[in-house]
Amino acid sequence: MKVPELAEVQRLLIVGMARSGIAAAQAARRVLPHIEVVIADRQAQPEAAGDTSSLEAAGIHLAMGREDHTLLDGCGLVIKSPGVPGDISLIEEAHHRGIPVWGEVEFAWRFLENPLIGVTGTNGKTTTTELIGHILSSSGCACRVVGNVGTPISSLVGRVGEDDILVAELSSFQIEDSILLRPDVAVLLNLAEDHLDRYPDIDSYFAAKMLMFANQQQEDLAVLNRDDPAIGEMAIPGAAGRVWYGRVARGDRFGPGAGRPLVYLSGGDIRYDQERLRAISAGVRSKLRSCLAPELPGRCRNGTAGGEDSKKVIAWSETALKGEHNLENSLAAAAVCLGIGLGAAKVAAGLRSFPGVPHRLQPAGTVAGVAYVNDSKATNVDAAIRALTAFDSGIHLILGGSLKGCSFERLARAATADRDKVKGVYLIGQAAAAIGESFRRTGGEVVMCGDLETAFRQASAAAVPGDVVLLAPACASFDQFRDYEERGELFLSLVDESSKGSD
Repeated sequence: MKVPELAEVQRLLIVGMARSGIAAAQAARRVLPHIEVVIADRQAQPEAAGDTSSLEAAGIHLAMGREDHTLLDGCGLVIKSPGVPGDISLIEEAHHRGIPVWGEVEFAWRFLENPLIGVTGTNGKTTTTELIGHILSSSGCACRVVGNVGTPISSLVGRVGEDDILVAELSSFQIEDSILLRPDVAVLLNLAEDHLDRYPDIDSYFAAKMLMFANQQQEDLAVLNRDDPAIGEMAIPGAAGRVWYGRVARGDRFGPGAGRPLVYLSGGDIRYDQERLRAISAGVRSKLRSCLAPELPGRCRNGTAGGEDSKKVIAWSETALKGEHNLENSLAAAAVCLGIGLGAAKVAAGLRSFPGVPHRLQPAGTVAGVAYVNDSKATNVDAAIRALTAFDSGIHLILGGSLKGCSFERLARAATADRDKVKGVYLIGQAAAAIGESFRRTGGEVVMCGDLETAFRQASAAAVPGDVVLLAPACASFDQFRDYEERGELFLSLVDESSKGSD
């Protein structure tokens, strides 16, 4: 337990009554019974709160529809839910009074002794987090997948054995209020423009993600994508051992900071470098020894990447995931699991059997020869562009949702570069006008649809057998939906209704 400063705290305020805030309040009642716990939300009836009677029964005080500064009176600690911006008046007043402000992940981490693998990046977090968890659990390891994937990490406080490995998807919102957070393994997948409705500029967004690495020590691991230009240009903080992965075996692609990769693609195979594996700090493996049995390679004959020191994990064609972006996700997961001591055969088995992630390039069905794909999780421009690479031609693309302050110019250029690949673009939601303007500047045509149901009908009517109707919105969903999951579920239901109608 890493919370000695809480000994004098008498009142704890949680700001934001979504899943993470509720989980933090419940955790505080379990492990800090002497502290008064208050949870506040600016909304009088937060949708995520549901039935609050169990919270009140647990002795948690509710302050709904309030954001006044008197909530801070007598307060010794503030826990900020990830969805709450740091510039609201209540949080700024807490800083002014010198009251510590922690994120929900920071709070939970202080009480958990478990090994922690944290996964961040602009895109691919959910898939990579779930894939790592699948590889570990299918290998017989006790493992919990938590964080931005849907299960708040606070929900495990006081409820999980210390030998369980925690694999956490961590967004910038969850990391930005970190103080001492120190994952045993921290993974950075990629960096691209996103969340400029939350951060003043892209550098501030990137800086929030860097906090996940800042407290790491030499016995920890930082797993980094050597193919991502933005990562190659970043000064990654902390003292962790660097573990790179990439598409080719050569090192120094983006300068001296990006070294030879542990895991890479060669001749269609995912391979690993035994010399690099032996050079990785043994500290993480020591900490995880009670959680998994390390299966480290024996001594090899030379250190030539791609030569005798290179070992095959699996052919890329044999893995369950498809698409160029999923190659990067698979390389990252393999680097993590090999790096902490799991054997290559078990990594291969997990890569081969992974069932995929809902709402992430999820096949939704085929109706009258037209394939439908749900990529509602593509909530930014970079994710939508990556989704396009999964298909060769015949795409009818549904875009739009709530604005995040980002430009759509790159997406418009990518979608209009090959008119046979993207045959139609259908726009919905708040961002429709901005996206449409970007497409018009590139000479592209769009169909203004307003809502998802209309876009679905229009795209379906235009599609012919062999085409793909792809929901990859490039936007958040909050203008018309509770979250991206609700948006994806509506798309799936529309496909199901269409399928029944064609029978």
